[in-house]
Amino acid sequence: MYKLWLSFRSALFWPPFILVICITAPLLNLLIPAPLSLRIGLIRIWINISLGLLKYICGLSYRIEGLENIPEHGFIVMSKHSSTWETIALQKFFDPMVWVVKQELTRVPVFGWGLVAMNAIALNRGTGRQAIKQLVEESRRRMDEGRILMLFPEGTRVPPGVRKPFKHGGAIVSEKTGYAVLPVAHNAGEFWPRHSWIKWPGTIRIVIGKPILPEGRKAEQIIAEVEQWVTETCERISDHRQLSRIGITAAARQAEE
Repeated sequence: MYKLWLSFRSALFWPPFILVICITAPLLNLLIPAPLSLRIGLIRIWINISLGLLKYICGLSYRIEGLENIPEHGFIVMSKHSSTWETIALQKFFDPMVWVVKQELTRVPVFGWGLVAMNAIALNRGTGRQAIKQLVEESRRRMDEGRILMLFPEGTRVPPGVRKPFKHGGAIVSEKTGYAVLPVAHNAGEFWPRHSWIKWPGTIRIVIGKPILPEGRKAEQIIAEVEQWVTETCERISDHRQLSRIGITAAARQAEE
């Protein structure tokens, strides 16, 4: 009965959430000729509405630690990716943000329009070195303009507790541009799992680490430090009772890996 209740609450969440997206994305495109600040303001409204829907309909809130670690100037955010939640919420803390995304995402109706309107860096990952060159050049330009670069080094959503090697792209950007990396850990995937209709009530924990400076380091060293910190912090803040509720056991983690 409890899961049935949670399914009902999640069903109530989706219609207003999708409606807000369908309103916001076209408006973003209409505002392309306008100053970027107007589009950023619209995104802020969308974020606050979305997080409000999650809190008041699904009972899902969050607690954040480490805000004092956020640098005053440009930097690269590298975050754990286990849920849809962080694609919404992290923009609230790192503003103005620019996303690094797969090129095919910009072709998704409505959602992709918003990415294009916010000047997302869309990469064709099949082009190898050319994609890396594009990533470095566009990232440098955006951060020089005052934007915050946001990427998920795992490349895709990974279930809680499962390890997937971090990709080097963001670390290469850090090495080549001199901008610091800010690591972020969270346990959102324990409350809004991938491919899950149910959004479990509770409090998501987000931890922002200290900036990792690139001076004197190669990309391999940078990404190794990021991966170690994110992995260890995610394990530390994990809610193991919630993991068991969503059916993620040690055996399930090993099967995923």
